[in-house]
Amino acid sequence: MTRKLVTEWILSNAFELYGQPKWTFGKNTCNTYEVFAEKVHIEGGSVIPAQLLLEMIEKDEELTMTFSGWFLEAAIDTAVTLGEQTNSHVTLSVNLLPQYASLPDFVERVLALIERKGFNPRKLQFELSQAQDLSPQGIDNLNRLHDEYGVGLYLANFGKGNCNIDLLADVHFDGIELDRSFAAGIPDHDQTCRMVFAIQNFCHTLNLQVCAKGIETPEQFEFFDDLKCFKGQGFLIGKPLPMSELAEYINMYAVHAKTE
Repeated sequence: MTRKLVTEWILSNAFELYGQPKWTFGKNTCNTYEVFAEKVHIEGGSVIPAQLLLEMIEKDEELTMTFSGWFLEAAIDTAVTLGEQTNSHVTLSVNLLPQYASLPDFVERVLALIERKGFNPRKLQFELSQAQDLSPQGIDNLNRLHDEYGVGLYLANFGKGNCNIDLLADVHFDGIELDRSFAAGIPDHDQTCRMVFAIQNFCHTLNLQVCAKGIETPEQFEFFDDLKCFKGQGFLIGKPLPMSELAEYINMYAVHAKTE
């Protein structure tokens, strides 16, 4: 696949977005969802997994910029529609590539977009990918959006690969997204359980929330619930869903806005 072809798919809205719910432990509610580019519909009716292209996009700066701009706008469109369909206080969680966050006018792009869409910045949170390096400009951009406009910030895939733990000292994160590999070892692998306990204590010290990903069994859910993690995500809670099905899920489990 060429850059030109992938660009054409992006600009023609060939990427289909899905949403996966995030559960709030202790409240039995779901008022946050993460948006994914799940499928790509190409010529002739063929469908391919978006992940095949996302890996290419992460390694190409031009594609990163084209995709990230399209993805953020499309994601906010889903949140606006969900809010209208469900009358709920829904928070949108969007994966963010560091190169896009490092643009000199990134803050202005985000603010112009949410103003044009009529979206509350406090209902937007970014999950910062570590697939690319974040520049000092990117750090300043994220801190400004967080501190001045209330945009939420989470460090994604914490504990996986070259996890840039030093970013926690520079970026004003609200929390971390614990990599799904940890849940796979719970509750049977003692060392994994101890590591998760340690990470939870570490985050508590830094006043950071923890979202546990990859929850697939009742035992894993109970473990993270007992640990008092903030949120959980995984197939047990809900798979990535087409937006029409996500609206049904939100209607069942979200805290809804009060009507006059």
